Amino acid sequence: MSTRKDPNKPRGKMSAYNIFVKEETEAMKKLQSEAAGDSSETKEDKAVRQAFIPACAEKWKKLTEEEKKRFVEAAEKDRIRYNNEMANYTPPRYEGSERKTRKQKKMKDPNQPKKWMSSFMFFCQDKRAAMREENPEMRVRAKMLGEMWAKMEEKEKEKFEQMAKEDRERYEEEMKAFRRGDYVVPSTSQIAVEAEE
Repeated sequence: MSTRKDPNKPRGKMSAYNIFVKEETEAMKKLQSEAAGDSSETKEDKAVRQAFIPACAEKWKKLTEEEKKRFVEAAEKDRIRYNNEMANYTPPRYEGSERKTRKQKKMKDPNQPKKWMSSFMFFCQDKRAAMREENPEMRVRAKMLGEMWAKMEEKEKEKFEQMAKEDRERYEEEMKAFRRGDYVVPSTSQIAVEAEE
């Protein structure tokens, strides 16, 4: 995103309160310039300027709806001016200012082979089923399974690592066939038969 200011960009729209403050500021400056013959700013001028905005806010709060009406109308006119100017405004293109957007997520082909599972996922699948049989009321959480996996000995994990290795090989073979165009999506009944074996 470029930080350069475009001089041709329309001036921002002003609220009714902003228009009121602008009018009050111009009136204050006029009074100060009439009171002081020279242009040097005194400590008193600085103090007046610092107290000015809170005083403006208080004055705005005390205005009636009828008194605010002209500022509201002026703000509406300014909003219309701004919208018209922005409708005709084309921002300049600076070198290297192309907006970087997130890459569009590619849609996955529904016929693509199912991704391989990790050894931990095989472990979770196995333990979830066993834990549900033991206690159907219990809700099995990923955190519990993660803690169980972390405490397991490497020798116990070998079974699941072998399953993951075989599944990865299956996936790679199916992906080769998929890329060649001769991959056949297994039917749900075929998957069920393979799972029973």
